[in-house]
Amino acid sequence: MMARSILAFAFAAWFTVAPADVREVQITPAGAQTQITVMVGNTDVSVHHFMLAEPPRLILDVEGANHALSRHSYEAIGRGGVIRMRSSQFRPDVVRLVFDLTRELEYQVDQESGNVGVSFQNPGEAFTTWTTNITSETGRSATTETATTTRGDNVFGASEEFAGLADALQQAQPRISVAYDSATMLDVLAGFSEFAGVSIVPNGEVAQVSVQGIDIKNQPWDVALSAILSAQNLGWQTSESGIIIVDRLENLKARDGLLSETRVMRINYASADSVAETLSKLVTPDRGQVVAYAGTNSVIVTDAPSVVARMDTLVRSLDKRMPQVAIEAKIVFVDRTDVQELGIVYDLKERDGGFVEQGINDVIEVPDPNEPPQLVDTDGDGIPDQAFFKRTNETLVNIGGDAIAALANANDRVVSPALQILTAVAFGDYSLFAFIEALESHQLSDVQAAPSIQVVDNSRARIQVGERTPIRVLDAGANSSDAQATVQFEDTGIILEVTPHVTNNNQILLDLAAERSGLQVGVSDVGFVFEKQIGQTRLLLDDGETAVIGGLTLSEVSRSESGIPGLMNIPILGSLFRTTKENEVKQDLIILVTPHIVAPRGGDNR
Repeated sequence: MMARSILAFAFAAWFTVAPADVREVQITPAGAQTQITVMVGNTDVSVHHFMLAEPPRLILDVEGANHALSRHSYEAIGRGGVIRMRSSQFRPDVVRLVFDLTRELEYQVDQESGNVGVSFQNPGEAFTTWTTNITSETGRSATTETATTTRGDNVFGASEEFAGLADALQQAQPRISVAYDSATMLDVLAGFSEFAGVSIVPNGEVAQVSVQGIDIKNQPWDVALSAILSAQNLGWQTSESGIIIVDRLENLKARDGLLSETRVMRINYASADSVAETLSKLVTPDRGQVVAYAGTNSVIVTDAPSVVARMDTLVRSLDKRMPQVAIEAKIVFVDRTDVQELGIVYDLKERDGGFVEQGINDVIEVPDPNEPPQLVDTDGDGIPDQAFFKRTNETLVNIGGDAIAALANANDRVVSPALQILTAVAFGDYSLFAFIEALESHQLSDVQAAPSIQVVDNSRARIQVGERTPIRVLDAGANSSDAQATVQFEDTGIILEVTPHVTNNNQILLDLAAERSGLQVGVSDVGFVFEKQIGQTRLLLDDGETAVIGGLTLSEVSRSESGIPGLMNIPILGSLFRTTKENEVKQDLIILVTPHIVAPRGGDNR
């Protein structure tokens, strides 16, 4: 058997100068790439790095440095492929930075002017610069539990709670360098067991597997062990007691299939029903089971341990505190009406002679016993007689001999005139009266509504100020005797419906519909008419930005002329023989909206 060597590299070293400080981390866009810069300001530092999977994580160990960041956890970064970052003083002079990524990426590490730079292809959309010096997020502490998680074809022990990942790596992943020319798997596992201080139990068949041509330098021990086992189609699994079991992959999968685990997952922010519906699509067919318990908003999962562990990881990644959005809207409706009317009424008649009048409540004598009697001297003898009278609105003609009488423009007069001028001209035995009537009026109706509402991100909110109008509906096509009547309700008033979505760069995407509606009595065979002004749109706004989502101006002008035929068309003088009416209606509708992101207490948007 060839000699084997195991060289363990320590992270701490004694320096003749004081260690540098990791004082800031920046994530900046660099064209199509994401650039991570760790600012230490010291050229004596060195960096070791590696990538982990499921979930993908980039680990940077800065040797010769002290932790000087404002906190140890930076959540909800959400840009450039970086989900969040955690940091710790891994060793007395080693700072460990853990970046949770959206997926595994090829990256490049550079050191320049004392700073450490990492660059990789940006897997997401364009983003703005993020830095630890201006973020308002707060970290959180969490306990670390041991679970069974699958990485590729290998089964290995990992942390269930990613928020405590830094502590787990600090305790379980020191680095190792190994080289094997020819060794049995039993010897390899014995060396790893001694180095990591863990118990490793191989399958009897696995213990005699020959390991050749292995040379691994400065890698975490679990990464190195997984690489060696993977080359031999082997894997490892951590039991509940912490013992690592090494076996062939098919045996591990078969053992995992025979085991069953039940776990209760407490849901903090999402609905247990919606989470259970999602997890039910991930269970093992004909074996797994997911049940939602509304009493404590929890989900009960029963399945193979590896499946349960993946579900727990998924739930912890999705069950995040969502930001709330306060939305202020303003609906302005202005109705302006301008009226101008001008007309002249002529009355020509003979003095003490006949007349023609458009009577209004004029009294005439009629032999109608149904009318109330009055005492009037009807025969001129000076004695009041009982007579019956009737009031009428019809034209009265009284012919008292030879007479001339005329009335012009009497049926199209100005209604409720603001100005009336009476002129009279005498022509011998005749009098000509002219009534000049004019009206100008302005009416203004200004209706303003300012609804406001607060809603959780990605949830629909609705607010209404108005009423529900019942409408009686008959079956179409049925006989009047057989028609069945039903009642439907129509919402009217000021209605605001909105669904906000907060983007990664703290902009707000709004799906919004605003409505102002009212009820009017329609024609007899219809019943009611609903007047509506609606604005519906999708728009992207900054926090606190105001946008006009709807603007409508309606103008309606009506003009009419009536008068004496022929005379009303005479140039210049024709205006003396006609009545002019002009009516102008203007309606303005403006809808404005302003969203605000409501910061939770403590500034934690997780």
